[in-house]
Amino acid sequence: MALLTHDLIIITDGNNKAVKMVDTSSQSVSDQLQLDGEPCDITTVTSTELAVALPHIQTIQFISISSNQLIKKHTLKVGGDCRGISCYQGKLVVAFLSPAKLQILDMNGTILTTIDGKNIFKYPHYVTCNRSSIYVSDWDIKPVTRLNWQGEVIGSYSGMNYPLGMSLSDDGTVFVCDWKKNVIEEISGDCSTGKVVLQDLKAPFAVCWCGETKKLYYSCDTVDEKYSNFLQIYKLS
Repeated sequence: MALLTHDLIIITDGNNKAVKMVDTSSQSVSDQLQLDGEPCDITTVTSTELAVALPHIQTIQFISISSNQLIKKHTLKVGGDCRGISCYQGKLVVAFLSPAKLQILDMNGTILTTIDGKNIFKYPHYVTCNRSSIYVSDWDIKPVTRLNWQGEVIGSYSGMNYPLGMSLSDDGTVFVCDWKKNVIEEISGDCSTGKVVLQDLKAPFAVCWCGETKKLYYSCDTVDEKYSNFLQIYKLS
């Protein structure tokens, strides 16, 4: 998920090969866009542009937003099975499987930095970043790993069982879904501490934080469509 405004969220729908705009005020899908592959992760690039990772066709699809409509723009071919994607100040951080690695790209697709995942990652799935840090969730080796922009590991949080989707708050804390524990944890920016903020969930998979409204949005990935077809919203105090 990616937050567009306090009442508009863009979500990826892998099974339907689509990106959808969800209006949380009316609780409806206000627009959707079919893609050429199954989308995995999504990030805002600007207030009117998004980038989506399409791992099975090794492509990043850019999407613009105009008059509350999603419009396909250009694509970038990448060298691998791209999963997680996050943008900060004109740079894209992309997590890859097979082999596990991170790459930092500019908007033209030029590789600025490659971080070999050997001894760091096994299955890096989601990534999020801010000025000082890059956070990576890996559902196989368990920790959430913190790196600097030079690719050096500067912290990790090992209190997770199956970490997946992540979202950064304005103060630098990280919300992380633990799919197997059925919780969402809030981890400090330096990865030294964490606490459960939502529990007894149903396989939480993706999460998005809105600082303006103090609301946490999450989606589930279960075999039960009763849960998987809904976006859950919680107000945190």
